[in-house]
Amino acid sequence: MFKRINRGILFASSLVLAMVAMTGDIFAQSYPSKPITFVVPWGAGGRTDIVGRMVSNVMGSILNQPIAVVNRTGGRGAVGTKFVLDAPKDGYTVLVTTPGNQILGPVHRDVGFVPSDFRGIGRVAVGSVILASNTKQPFTDAKSMITYAKSNPGKVTYSGVKNVLPWLAAEALAGKAGLQFKHVPAKGDADAVPMALGGHVNLVSASSLNSIASHVSAGTLKPLIVFADQRIKELPDTPTASELGYAVTASPWTGIAVAKGVPEDRIQVLRDALKKAVETKSIKNFAKASKTTLSYIDGPEFEKQWDSEFSTFKSVVKK
Repeated sequence: MFKRINRGILFASSLVLAMVAMTGDIFAQSYPSKPITFVVPWGAGGRTDIVGRMVSNVMGSILNQPIAVVNRTGGRGAVGTKFVLDAPKDGYTVLVTTPGNQILGPVHRDVGFVPSDFRGIGRVAVGSVILASNTKQPFTDAKSMITYAKSNPGKVTYSGVKNVLPWLAAEALAGKAGLQFKHVPAKGDADAVPMALGGHVNLVSASSLNSIASHVSAGTLKPLIVFADQRIKELPDTPTASELGYAVTASPWTGIAVAKGVPEDRIQVLRDALKKAVETKSIKNFAKASKTTLSYIDGPEFEKQWDSEFSTFKSVVKK
């Protein structure tokens, strides 16, 4: 009698456990079951907003759920970034992120988060910080510039905006190469580039190729170093800092992230959808039309980039 009861209990227990497991699988497979929100921590119409909307449209189709793009600005990107960190860790609130909000914010001040508080879904696009000079300098390329700067400490000047990515790149290069650059403040590329063209400084650390492209084409500026993880197709003869032996990357990238704590299976769903999205013809066509350079890397590699840049730029700011 008791054996029959025990067998019945065991059978019922096994059935319940199987149902629980099946239910868990169903819940895991059902994500996403409602609309997702992409939070852009910068204003509408900028590079980050454009990339976010470009990706959201295609990922929404892949995931069969609409993706709303919301701009939450303030605190140099910190407001929107913190909003995503504080949201429920369910995968429905996603950050469209840049080095400005995720790396440089915590480098300079306490913003309530550090890069490792997030998980990478993937990098989508990059810009290119470029160190360039006019053609009337006592050096002709990156190696001769570094040799000259070592022999003339404090005499090589460069223009750029302080505390932003181009400035950090130049200072990080100087630190790793044992150079002493002299920084000449500027309000932006529109101010910094003419300083180099006019010979008022030796170098300009420009935030994008667009800022110097016409002068490079005209032969009045020469790009010396690209602070990217690989050479860019527009400047195939210009080496990266890493190629020269100095591991400094400073590409104004745009990518997708979520807060740490989102379930791993949901992170993987988003990673798979992003990878498919960036391979579509529609995104490639949109990127070409908007002059956006696609440069996809997966989530784990994206996280490694955060760690490297945060460590490099933190050491620059502490100097």
